[in-house]
Amino acid sequence: MKTTSLLIPTILGLCVAFASPGLGQQATPLPPPAGIGKAPDTQPGVSPAETAPAASPEPSTPAIPAGEGRACKYVVMIEGIPYTWDKLEKGTDTAWVAYSNGDFTKSVPVFEKLAKLGHPVAERLMGVAYFFGQGVPLDYRTSLSWFEKAAMQGCFEAYAPTAQMYEAGLGTVADPGKAYMWYNIAAAQLPQGKERREMVDLREKVAAGMTPAQIEAAQKRSLQFTPKRVVPPDLSELPEDFFKQP
Repeated sequence: MKTTSLLIPTILGLCVAFASPGLGQQATPLPPPAGIGKAPDTQPGVSPAETAPAASPEPSTPAIPAGEGRACKYVVMIEGIPYTWDKLEKGTDTAWVAYSNGDFTKSVPVFEKLAKLGHPVAERLMGVAYFFGQGVPLDYRTSLSWFEKAAMQGCFEAYAPTAQMYEAGLGTVADPGKAYMWYNIAAAQLPQGKERREMVDLREKVAAGMTPAQIEAAQKRSLQFTPKRVVPPDLSELPEDFFKQP
């Protein structure tokens, strides 16, 4: 089984990020939160393409222009009516400052409430919180659950962490098919360039241990993937003390 240290750089780079104030679409990279040491980068090795009998093809989904399709939070349209998370994000600017300062006891409960409603950015952050034990018990199974919930909504930054946890068998039985699928979905959202190549390399590393039939099935699932976004609830549906800070 792979060590968790191999996961930390990518998860930190892709997930420990919000926009301030509020939970915006654009990620703002931050240093590791207080008490979390960044693991050393993995050492480069032989490309799977050099060792595998035949590399699987590039994702069939065309790469899209940079900056498009990589948001995590979307406006959900129902019968022509836009539903947004904006009104539900009261207090998240303060919570994010606390989080970035390492005050997880104060900040994580704010994001957890939003995550339980289906806010995709909050779901992604809860994946990070449970992965590192930030204000909650370290729990890989719960971490994977939150990452995958965000990924299922089309949250780009949740794709690679979900893939990596399935690849390493963290919080679940190792599943190379699901790891390949999420890497493939992520690669398809990137324009041609270094980032896309790196994601494809991660996918090919998994593919090197799969049969052609397994690769074909994983590709099919990735190409059939359609985000299932949660509709933000109306304020009237929330408890009266919903916005009360911890």
